[in-house]
Amino acid sequence: MVSTDVGVWIAAFFTIVATSYAFRDNIFFRFAEYTFIGAAAGHAIVMGAKNVVLYGWTHIVGGEPSYWIPIILGILIYTRYHPQYYWIYRYPIAFLVGIGVGISIRGAIHADFVKQIAATAKPLIATTPLGTLNNIIVFVGTITALTHFIFTYEGIHRGAAGWIPRIGRWMMLAAFGGAFGNTIMTRFSMYQGRIIFLLRDWLGIIH
Repeated sequence: MVSTDVGVWIAAFFTIVATSYAFRDNIFFRFAEYTFIGAAAGHAIVMGAKNVVLYGWTHIVGGEPSYWIPIILGILIYTRYHPQYYWIYRYPIAFLVGIGVGISIRGAIHADFVKQIAATAKPLIATTPLGTLNNIIVFVGTITALTHFIFTYEGIHRGAAGWIPRIGRWMMLAAFGGAFGNTIMTRFSMYQGRIIFLLRDWLGIIH
C-alpha cells in the first residue's frame, strides 16, 4: 500500500530526483541540490546558535567565566568584514588552526603510527591459522612498503634486493584497492537503503 505520509513522499521525491543525475543533469536534480545545500546551511546556523547557548552562555550564567574566551574569539572572527579592523580576525583563526592541527596530529600519530607499530609487532604465530596468516601479511606488508620509500640507497630498488620494495608496491596497491572497494560498497549499501525505503516505506511493495 502506498504511503500517505507527506514526509515519506517528500523523501521519495528527493531520492528519485537526486538519482536522476545518473542519466543527465536536469532542473529537478539542481532543485534537490540547492534544497540540500540550503537545508544544510540552515541546520548549521541553528546548531551553531544552539551550541553557543548550551556550551557557552549556560556555563557563563552558571558561574564559569572562562567560557567567555571562546565566545569572544568567535565574535572576533566577524571583524573580517570590518574595513579597518579586519586584521583582528587572524587571531581567532590562528587559534582554531592551531587546535585543529594539534588534534589532527595526535589522531594521525595514534592511528597511523602507534596502531600500525603495535599490529606489526604482534607475534607471528597466533592462536588460529587465519590469525597467523594475517599477522604474517601485516608484518611483511609493513616492512616491504617501508623499503619502497628508502631513496638514500639506490641498491634497494635496482640491486639484488629490488624484489623487496616491489612486494611493498604490490601490498600498497592491494591496500588502496581494498580501501577503494570498501568505499564503493559503502556507497552501494547507502543506495540500497534508499531503494528499500522506496519499495517498502513509500510504495509498500515489500515488507
